Amino acid sequence: MRILIRSGSITRKFMVLETSDRDGSLSLTVRREGVSTSKKTWSMRSAAQEQKIIEFASPRSKNKRITIHQSGRVNYHENGKTIFVAPLTQVTQAFALYGYRVPALNRLDVHDEEIAEEDVVFDLSHLPEGPVSLSVILGPADFSPQGRSIKLEYKAEGYSITFQVDPVTIAVPSDLDLYFTTFTPERGPFLQQQMSEGQALISYHQALAATKETVLYAPNGEGVIRMIFSAPMRIAPRYKIELVDPEFHVSDQDVMRDRRSETVMLKFKVRHRKSGQIVRRPIAIKSIELDAEL
Repeated sequence: MRILIRSGSITRKFMVLETSDRDGSLSLTVRREGVSTSKKTWSMRSAAQEQKIIEFASPRSKNKRITIHQSGRVNYHENGKTIFVAPLTQVTQAFALYGYRVPALNRLDVHDEEIAEEDVVFDLSHLPEGPVSLSVILGPADFSPQGRSIKLEYKAEGYSITFQVDPVTIAVPSDLDLYFTTFTPERGPFLQQQMSEGQALISYHQALAATKETVLYAPNGEGVIRMIFSAPMRIAPRYKIELVDPEFHVSDQDVMRDRRSETVMLKFKVRHRKSGQIVRRPIAIKSIELDAEL
């Protein structure tokens, strides 16, 4: 999904939002064309706001990327910083994850492609000329934004992402007034991750399926069936899969292991015994046994 900004009759680039099919984690990319060879940084907590200039070993894209993991870990790829918020299925309070100040909306790059059906256009045509700052806010699904904003609700998981124009534009040192500036919080609501990556994956799929039990997905276009466990296991479990129709089976070669998720998810394909072809339609499963005993 692309978040676009409209200023007058012109649509401009702002941000791309992507959601992981694996565990529902989010990736936000602030879009700017070109590269930079250095950056200036400072802390707003410092009274003097002393600036540091960091020279890059090689030019870097002006795009800025933030990943919001289902577990509540937020990574700022521009500066390598990490903070911790509530797991996405347990968000109860609003928190500003990111701030972006532009010297003027007409300095944003023009979006010269067609606007797709899934794109979201944020119309800021009536704002006065001059600097504008926007915040990205993580909040519960029932969060009520103030002022000009676009709110995206993830109802099954119970959280929302809001893009909001700040009522008062964030101030910067006078010599940086014409620069594009990003703001990241010093820390999050928590000092450490509140949920393991495995449990976060389970919680995400259980939220989508509205269950606390095991989740079993129908085969995708490649015939892959995903089984999400009801709780993390100590080790990758041994398995025994029995199908109702003996013409089909699951061989060891058709079970896919992923080290990141092998203790919380089993992925496999069903194959026709005689033809050896992968079956891409739902097949009745008699039972699945998992064994990860001590």
